[in-house]
Amino acid sequence: MAEAGGFYAIDKPVGITSQLALSIAKRQLKVRKAGHSGTLDPLASGLLIVAVGSWSRLLAFVLGADKVYRGVVRCGLRTDSLDITGSIQGFRPVPAGVDAEVVRRALQRFKGPIQQLPPAFSALKVNGVRAYELARAGSEVTLERRSVVIHDIELLGLTRSGPFLDVELRIACSSGTYIRSIARDLGELLETGATLSSLRRESIGEVTLDAAKDPMSIEREDRLSLSAVFPSFGRYEIDEEILRMARHGHPLDRPRELTAFEQVVVLAAGPEPEYQRLVGIYRGEADRLMPLRVVPEEVAQ
Repeated sequence: MAEAGGFYAIDKPVGITSQLALSIAKRQLKVRKAGHSGTLDPLASGLLIVAVGSWSRLLAFVLGADKVYRGVVRCGLRTDSLDITGSIQGFRPVPAGVDAEVVRRALQRFKGPIQQLPPAFSALKVNGVRAYELARAGSEVTLERRSVVIHDIELLGLTRSGPFLDVELRIACSSGTYIRSIARDLGELLETGATLSSLRRESIGEVTLDAAKDPMSIEREDRLSLSAVFPSFGRYEIDEEILRMARHGHPLDRPRELTAFEQVVVLAAGPEPEYQRLVGIYRGEADRLMPLRVVPEEVAQ
């Protein structure tokens, strides 16, 4: 039987990598295998969804979820990395005329589907090489614009800090959105230049920071429910006869009550905790449920 799986929410602190936060959580949970839902830069803090054991293969269904961030953009300063940790490339005092109304008008340009240019300092690959490796070596980095969606961008406050203007934002966006790029583009619209000075991820899908634990204190009992991680998926509990087919990766008959769901969480029926009963994630096709990911039977831990 496989190592017990599960999803957990951790609150990554500022100043460490997402990989280090994951390693700390693995040690606390005493698991060998784990993955997380999407990298946060060392500058950033906030929510990571961690999957342990064989459930790490289910992270593909989490990575595409919408996200919400809260951050501060410092106008008047430009850096090569598009955040406050980078080398300064330009400086310009922000005119007094750049006020809340001017900023709100600029922010309206970001709402909806946009074509976004990722930062040169990113993990995207150029001819098989990470873009940040090329940028650090002083090489020119050419990246293609990508389609992302900004569902909402809210101005939370403005603060004058010497020659700079700090713009606090909350941004709800599709997966793959670079908040550093929004900072750069806002600075260009305001003609001040800008860089990201702080960032905190508040939610991934329906999972919020309220469910997150410090990676130093996470416990096995802190598992997230499957309904929290997959709120839009159907749920199908199967009996022993169907379970034997499912464990071998066979398609299942699709119950009529699940025809509205594109994806379905399949579990074995029974009184045990759901993490011991998960069979896998299935996709609905006509009258059948086709396996997308089947997980091994779990041990009780």
